[in-house]
Parts: sequence; C-alpha cells; structure tokens
Amino acid sequence: MDEVWQKLSEPFPPEEVQWRIEALSRDRKKALVVPYVDARTVLDRLDRVVGPEGWHDEYQVLADAERTLKDERGERRERLVEVKCRLTVLGTTKEDVGEGDSLKAAFSDALKRAAVKFGVGRYLYRLEKQWVDYDPEKGRFTPPKLPEEAEAGEPEEEEKPEAYRLIDQLLERLKEKGLGKEAAKIVTKYGGYGKTPEETKRLYGELRALLKG
Repeated sequence: MDEVWQKLSEPFPPEEVQWRIEALSRDRKKALVVPYVDARTVLDRLDRVVGPEGWHDEYQVLADAERTLKDERGERRERLVEVKCRLTVLGTTKEDVGEGDSLKAAFSDALKRAAVKFGVGRYLYRLEKQWVDYDPEKGRFTPPKLPEEAEAGEPEEEEKPEAYRLIDQLLERLKEKGLGKEAAKIVTKYGGYGKTPEETKRLYGELRALLKG
C-alpha cells in the first residue's frame, strides 16, 4: 500500500498546475497567487493510480444560502454552498468539507480537500505564495515558475517485477469482463501486490480463479 500512497502524492507535471489570485496590492499592480489543480486532474490521478474501480466518492450538501459581504467594493450578497465529500480509496475512507459560490464549485472543492488527505496535491500547500506582476486593465498576471522539486514532474517509474506485470494484465482483462470491482476487493485484501512473494502468488491465483469463473 505504501507504493500506492507514494504514487498518489507525487507532484503533478507543471502544465497541470494552475494559479489563482488570492489578493491584490493597493496599487493593483501586483497579485498574490497560489498554486492549485482542478478537480478533473485529481480524478485522473485517482484513476491512474488505483483504477476507476479502486475508489468512490459520496457527497452531502451541508448548506446553501446567501450571505452579506462588506469590502472595498461595498456591501453585496453572495451565495455560499458547503458540501461534504467522503472519498474512499482501496477501502480507506477520508472526508472533508468544501465551499463555493455554486454547487459545482463546492463539490469540486470538497473532492480536492478530501483527496489531499490521501496525499493528492498536498505538496502544493507547502509552496510559498508569490507576488507577481498584474495588469488591472486586462485582469491578467504572469504565472510564476514552480520550484525545482515540482518542475521535475513525475519521476520515471522503475520497471515492475514480472509478477506485478502479470497481475496488471489480469486486472485489465477482469475490467474488460466487468469484474473490476470484484478484482479491486481482492487487491485491497492484499494491500496492493502483496507484502511477500507468497502473498503475491496467492493474489495472482485468486485473480486467475475470478477470471475463469
């Protein structure tokens, strides 16, 4: 399982990381920006690491109301939606609450916050916020570069042992036959590929038996 959590926590390629404005300087010529990834990138990471059958999510709307805000632009009404996400990955469940000005935004925020508890994109929270040049007329800014450790992107994967490759091939065949969920339960029982050669052998045998029916 340690291998799974490590892969979930890997930095994203720089082209998948976006930046959003958190604050503007008084003269509106500088913007304080923070890095983030969108919900679709998080979904792709989950699918790639554990497969579509290896995770599932549940949501609960906690609040959907308007609130009054006061700032330099005056007083205004704003919608605030709060949503709780329960994210289960290979049998382990974690949850968190997200918010936004629409249901879609709140659902996305909740998913990303829950995924962070599995390590997905957690490194982004450790990166420093940065001030960058901002064009108030066009509403644009120059995105900063990520630190070297993030720019490296995903490291090259080491070549898998032959037994692991055979298991992967079996899993693909089981998914094609619509047995992905049953296969995921077996993989979860062994914590991935198995902690010992004997467990790996038993895992392979159970997947073969499932394929043969």
